[in-house]
Amino acid sequence: MKKLLFIILTLAALTGCNGLRLGVGVRGELIGDVIVLDGDTFKIRKWISDSLFVILNNEHPEEDAPCYLLKYERNGFYYPLIEANSIAPIRNTVNYVGIDDNNVYDIKAKKILFSPPCDASWLYYIGTWKDLCLFGSSDTLCFSDGKCVGLQDKVYCRKSKKNGMLTLIAGAQAKEVSFAELYNAKKTSCKADASIGRFTKNYYIEPRNKYERVYAGFSVDLDVPKGNAESDKAIREWMMAAITDDAFYQLEYNREIPVGKCTSLKEMQHSLDEYGVLWEKLCRAEYQYEDTLMVRMTCDIKVRKVADCDDYTTYYYWASLYNGGIHDLPREYYITYDKRRGALLDVNNSVKPAMMQRFRHLVLESLKKEYDFCYEHESSWESFTNNIFSFHCPMIDTGGMDDVMRSLLVHNYSCDEWAGWKGYNEEAFTERDFPLTHFAVLPEGIVLTYHPYQIDCFAAGEYHAVIPFKDANRCLMFDYSKHEDLKPTLQRYIK
Repeated sequence: MKKLLFIILTLAALTGCNGLRLGVGVRGELIGDVIVLDGDTFKIRKWISDSLFVILNNEHPEEDAPCYLLKYERNGFYYPLIEANSIAPIRNTVNYVGIDDNNVYDIKAKKILFSPPCDASWLYYIGTWKDLCLFGSSDTLCFSDGKCVGLQDKVYCRKSKKNGMLTLIAGAQAKEVSFAELYNAKKTSCKADASIGRFTKNYYIEPRNKYERVYAGFSVDLDVPKGNAESDKAIREWMMAAITDDAFYQLEYNREIPVGKCTSLKEMQHSLDEYGVLWEKLCRAEYQYEDTLMVRMTCDIKVRKVADCDDYTTYYYWASLYNGGIHDLPREYYITYDKRRGALLDVNNSVKPAMMQRFRHLVLESLKKEYDFCYEHESSWESFTNNIFSFHCPMIDTGGMDDVMRSLLVHNYSCDEWAGWKGYNEEAFTERDFPLTHFAVLPEGIVLTYHPYQIDCFAAGEYHAVIPFKDANRCLMFDYSKHEDLKPTLQRYIK
């Protein structure tokens, strides 16, 4: 009796729905997005490779039917490898998959490799070190022994061309680290920067009654210089003007609102509090119906000090604006104040006129590297320049069309105004007049930033062109390269 019970339990464990048995090959036929296995029909849910895919019972798709990982072998048979409630491919590999969102499964070893603290269906494979596999998600790096390293806000990683290495990226700054360095890294407490004050505040509108459906306002998270040096005053003035423009841009009042006082950190905080009150008044005046406000409109702003030395100080600005549609409008860039010259930098006061064309070519070369990485292929120079030079142009001739029809055929995004060019009504750029926007200095070199929809689609994100000093210096009026020791350490990228 016990022997019979054991046989029944064993068969139950090996047999899935419709007669599939794990590890037992069956004949099959692919027909579009379905596969017929011994007369039973399954839907192909996800392809992992040409011979490896996830299938689901096609007869009861509305039920919680199990998934199977199916592998096609050269002998002409299909083999179910694992069964789970959900099976998801892990990007950049065909050797591992995520099962039930909680585990990473090793296909070759036919066992669970480890259970990450994040959703296994969102992992991608980075590489192997000392028999340990390294996987990444949007904010976490996980070794297969369970050790994990969190990434700082807005930091992400790329697989390096070198074995055992990966590149951590924060905006325009990047650091290449070895798996060993990452595995053995220890978080050290950062000494507070006494020269800045951190000011964080939420100026979102509070509903006045239970009928209001309002998610509107702006927030700030700022590194504000506290000193009275000319550089401190200039950065505060720039920061206040940028916040004014972006916060009130949503309400279309940014041209009319005077820039608040900012001669000190305390005065700047007071000005922002006044902005919060004014923002709500303008929003209610424009969008409130009788005594009820129903609107979704936000602006979140972050400013960070990036580098500071005797020659210059550089800050990073990030904003996310939303006033409808399927996504926010992100904006980020760097700004540098030259302490020796007493001015905020731009291309016109920093690049030698005779070297402007050479510098523009260096910018385009840097952009091409990012462009090729984004699209995962090596594009020709002609194809690349044709695409980015004409991206802001209308798809067809819009002459004679009214504004409504024209708006359907062109992108109309505030990035053009942010970067200082006129927008869609311009002709395609050339290498002689391609705009050089948001010029700034980093310890790694000169950086210029281009927003989504300027030279590429929204999904491609911001493009940062970084020109190393060894290439840029011959084009610059002044040398900023002696402060490369300010490059961020590993602790800038990990938690």
